[in-house]
Amino acid sequence: MDRHELTQRIRQRMAAGTLPRAVAPLTAPGRPSSPTGHINADTAIGAVTCAACDTRGAQVAYRFPDGRILRFHGRCHRIWEDECRRVSLGMPASTAPLDDD
Repeated sequence: MDRHELTQRIRQRMAAGTLPRAVAPLTAPGRPSSPTGHINADTAIGAVTCAACDTRGAQVAYRFPDGRILRFHGRCHRIWEDECRRVSLGMPASTAPLDDD
């Protein structure tokens, strides 16, 4: 899947609420040494599908405060983070860069 297709899929999933519109916090409020967002040891990494592109081999995992665990390939994760940043800055999708990797 090329970057443009992947970005469109991520945007659609964010709009539908399937993917969060913000990256999970890496620490609990008031507890800077207590990680809550990123999962360091995840036995399902590599064996499960990516939340962005639906193919196997996810490499990055997040546990969200609501209990959801989402896993991404590195590339998919970067694009999702870029889209979260775009949304938080209020940039319309049409002006967000879509340069190839």
